[in-house]
Amino acid sequence: MEVQITDATVGELTLTLDRDGGTMRVEGDAIPAVVVRRSAEAVAQPHIPIGTRGPEHLTMNLDGTEIPLRPAPGRVTRHSYRAEVDHAGSTYTLVPISEVSSGLFRGKHGLGEFTTLADGEVRAEWIAPPSPEEAAIGYALAACFGSGAEHPLLAFFGYTAL
Repeated sequence: MEVQITDATVGELTLTLDRDGGTMRVEGDAIPAVVVRRSAEAVAQPHIPIGTRGPEHLTMNLDGTEIPLRPAPGRVTRHSYRAEVDHAGSTYTLVPISEVSSGLFRGKHGLGEFTTLADGEVRAEWIAPPSPEEAAIGYALAACFGSGAEHPLLAFFGYTAL
């Protein structure tokens, strides 16, 4: 599946998901390419775009250089659906902030908010213009793991969003 996105800040982007092959590629003229790969040993879960949240089964390359990727297991709390990446001395975290969106943070500094739609499109609203690497990382994390999570109490009592 390939999705074309126009981001007012970083321009035209292409997100390419190969669910069967276990790869997600994010690229654009103004950002470095990011490729996330799922290992062949991982059992692909249909509700996760890249197929797994197991860090032992995932690799991330930013402009040809492997960088550490640590998605949390995604259990009960919204924070358990976070995904972290280390790059250039900073930790970037994508963490749900509502049922539908996730915030991208560099340390404790908020960079933007991402929403992933059912058709694979990812939308970003930036707080301030990101670096090309920050934009690439944010889009890759949102494309691989989706955005948002139900509030834990609603999930506990069996309520779902309309």
